[in-house]
Amino acid sequence: MDEQPSARIILLVRGTLIFTGLLLLVLCVGFLYHWSWVIGIWPWSDGNLSYRFLGSIMAAIAMPVIWIGWSGELAAMRAGALDFALNYTGLGAMVWLFQEQVSTWVTFSWTLGFCILSALFNLSLYQWARRLLFKDTTPIPVLLRGAFLLFTLVLMAVGTALILCYPYVFPWPLQPQTSIVFGWVFMGASLFFLHGFIYAVRGNVRGQLLGFIAYDLILLIPFFEHIQKVTAERQLSLSVYLGVIIFSLGLSIYYLFMHPHTRFRWRHG
Repeated sequence: MDEQPSARIILLVRGTLIFTGLLLLVLCVGFLYHWSWVIGIWPWSDGNLSYRFLGSIMAAIAMPVIWIGWSGELAAMRAGALDFALNYTGLGAMVWLFQEQVSTWVTFSWTLGFCILSALFNLSLYQWARRLLFKDTTPIPVLLRGAFLLFTLVLMAVGTALILCYPYVFPWPLQPQTSIVFGWVFMGASLFFLHGFIYAVRGNVRGQLLGFIAYDLILLIPFFEHIQKVTAERQLSLSVYLGVIIFSLGLSIYYLFMHPHTRFRWRHG
């Protein structure tokens, strides 16, 4: 068995995760309320729903990061590290392959370097977290595990369509560069859920479910409001997206707070 990190290292990592998660929540609020310094992080101007989607992604990342830091279930970092490693590897490859077009949107060398460093950092984080043991190894129900596989496949399919810039994947029009970035976000998220499907223990899936709740709650009402505005060719996309949001929100609430074998228990240990 690999040697486990010292208590001091564990405490440092947990504190860093909580701080990072709180910072991500600030970015979430900034995207939702169009704070200029947060919007300025995004390298091109975009629409209101795209900014709201970015806010939902910030929240979906923040919640599992905070939960991992708070609970000390550090082995669950593996899934997130794989998520970001694929995300930044894919984005880096796109930047390299289409550097002439990319240079009209962002600084090529800086963007490529950032993607490479981010991918390497997350691969290193995954390698470090591999030696950690899950604290809660209670198996998850078969239906929840099946749902994780379904989410994996859906995210892969949608991510591929977005990377290829299919026009009606989202219920609102996306710029080509936005579509590609969102596509790699979805592809990375597919590994996040695939890891939960493969290592199907309670300590490895609560972060995903918490992230789903945050993501869904941020998008639910704006998507219902968008029903009155959506164009005819995007109505199917909006209906499917709303269905997925409602399903994943209900699933997450049920398994985190109601199901007898997976719900949180509000007592120590």
